[in-house]
Amino acid sequence: MELIPLFSGSSGNCTLIRTNSINILIDAGHNCKKIVAALNEVGTNPEDIGAVFITHSHIDHVSGLDVFIRKYPSKLYATAGTFRGIQKRFTKPHTLTPDIVVTPGEIYEVAPGVEVVACATPHDAYGSCCYRISSEGKTCMVMTDLGYFTDDIKNTATGVDAILIESNYDRRMLVYGPYPEDLKIRIAGDGGHMSNNDCAEAMKYLIENGTRKFILGHLSENNNTPDKAEQTVREYLCSCSIFEGEHYEMRTAKRYEPTCGVLV
Repeated sequence: MELIPLFSGSSGNCTLIRTNSINILIDAGHNCKKIVAALNEVGTNPEDIGAVFITHSHIDHVSGLDVFIRKYPSKLYATAGTFRGIQKRFTKPHTLTPDIVVTPGEIYEVAPGVEVVACATPHDAYGSCCYRISSEGKTCMVMTDLGYFTDDIKNTATGVDAILIESNYDRRMLVYGPYPEDLKIRIAGDGGHMSNNDCAEAMKYLIENGTRKFILGHLSENNNTPDKAEQTVREYLCSCSIFEGEHYEMRTAKRYEPTCGVLV
């Protein structure tokens, strides 16, 4: 199984999960043309996408979904709350695509030997969730837009082999940055995003429970940089005697183009 972020950040999110049985998209947050180009760049035909899972209905996760799902029909999975949000954005019916309502905690077998389970997230979008994918004894997870690392998310993520994990903002950059105060409060609140420090603390728990491969994702364009995110995580983990290369691998997802995939 391979975890490949095609885009990641507030400007758009889309992640490819490749297994021997099925190719899965998590979110479709760029226009259809860009999603198709990114898929082709990593060697996957859009016609070969067997399922699309949506984490929530914010525009940076669904902006290309309407066109993509009609042009390349596949099963569309989302929670009931997310479906209510995204269907308002659809301009035409997608009659060739079954809509499958996801209930957090239930297991969905999307192909032989490939299972997906959703976990509710406290992000400020009704029905928001993250996803854990299992195939042939290996697991990966896409967990961004978390708000904070809840016990349910922690339990779902425990022991996962590879994780795309949110590292949205640097605390100092957010506090002293140009955003209005209400937006700063929203981002830093329990219904917003995880900071670099929050990510580091979550990674400590996950590493101690078996996860070895991480991709930092959903970085803010204005309140973070890849260097700051990686440095914050690395320094915190070093202070806990957890060392990159020895105990874990880490890279940062690119904003506008595919990132080298993680193979598990």
